[in-house]
Amino acid sequence: MNDVIGQKPLTSTSPIADFNSSDEDSWFFEELSRDEAISTLQNQPDGTFLVRPSSTIKGDLVLCVKEGSKVSHYIINVCQENSTSIYKIGDKTFSSMKDLLNFYKQRLLDISPLVRIHSKPRVRTKYNFDGKDEEDLPFKKGQILMIIKKVEPLWWLARNNLGDKGMIPANYVEYIRDDV
Repeated sequence: MNDVIGQKPLTSTSPIADFNSSDEDSWFFEELSRDEAISTLQNQPDGTFLVRPSSTIKGDLVLCVKEGSKVSHYIINVCQENSTSIYKIGDKTFSSMKDLLNFYKQRLLDISPLVRIHSKPRVRTKYNFDGKDEEDLPFKKGQILMIIKKVEPLWWLARNNLGDKGMIPANYVEYIRDDV
């Protein structure tokens, strides 16, 4: 058995990965701690993952993955080379997070490849909101939005289905998932 991280190829019985590695808003959880990541992923299927900032090494990231009965945490060293970021995990180096995530769609980390992103909270809008400032995200009643970040208690950064991002008033929306 090959013990080098990422070297074991997938078998024909491995689950099929279905996520967009280019969509950083969907997989990067900017304000999640290690304990929150464990709690979030513990009851998910194997291969469910998210990426969060490292709490011990400023600037580095952590790939958190549900693998078997545990949640594994893989440190991703983010280094600057010739004014561009490179991402190192184990003995592998990647030019982008997209490349790193795509690589681990095809390879096992420990016992699981990356299969799906743990979804971010989604909300349904309760009212129309025209927005007053340039950074606001206007919406109509009944739209579904993804919450990217809770910037303030009453103002959240959200994205609509067209990919437009902006600030929304938290009291104009309601969660549409029970596990948030």
